[in-house]
Amino acid sequence: MNVFGVTVASFLLSRCKWEELIKSNPVETPTILCYAPVQLTPTSTPLADTMPALERLRLSWLSFSEVARNAVVDSNQGSDSTNSFRQELADKHRAALDELVAAGSLSKAVADLVQEAYDAAVYHVWRSSVPITCYIAMGPYYAPESAEMLIKQAETLNQIASQGSLDQETLAKARAALEHDLAFYSLSEADLQVLYKHLSENGQSYPPFKEVELALPPEAQVAAEFIIELLTQK
Repeated sequence: MNVFGVTVASFLLSRCKWEELIKSNPVETPTILCYAPVQLTPTSTPLADTMPALERLRLSWLSFSEVARNAVVDSNQGSDSTNSFRQELADKHRAALDELVAAGSLSKAVADLVQEAYDAAVYHVWRSSVPITCYIAMGPYYAPESAEMLIKQAETLNQIASQGSLDQETLAKARAALEHDLAFYSLSEADLQVLYKHLSENGQSYPPFKEVELALPPEAQVAAEFIIELLTQK
């Protein structure tokens, strides 16, 4: 969730954490980054408001292929209805989380983190499916890598559930990847500034996202476990 288009000032997502970061802490050398189309397993996941909250959440996490399909169709037709579809998915996901918070099944902090991760994943799918796939970013830019990993783990967990048995090694890898992702999304703007500034001053190449060391706050660990349980239910 960040800068897209031809300049750093072009933002397509209102809730980005990175807008003020890039403006206030620019790195000297711009980097051209390109999205590759996300490889998704086709799904059909109709959401009904009468479904239990957990089931609506699970189906929301299985709707990525529909977001991609809508993005392609819209771009071919010169339409922009995918944004409305994305927003509808995000709103339904948020409403289901709010039900769990109201019932005392989930804390608001964890729900907010799960929502932010979901928004990032849906946005990444949409952005990687539209024709304009390159943008200019300044310095390290981990949002696409993080979202890509999040989507991959969601599909992995769903595949584990469909197989009828939980492979513990695969599950452990998915848990570690999710915890790392959610630790990233839990960072405040100030935390992100410190992280990116440190990476820009160490005189070395920026490491891949998976190699960036991040502290794991309790809410990120709980959020990761929540997503795992959500997507591995049969």
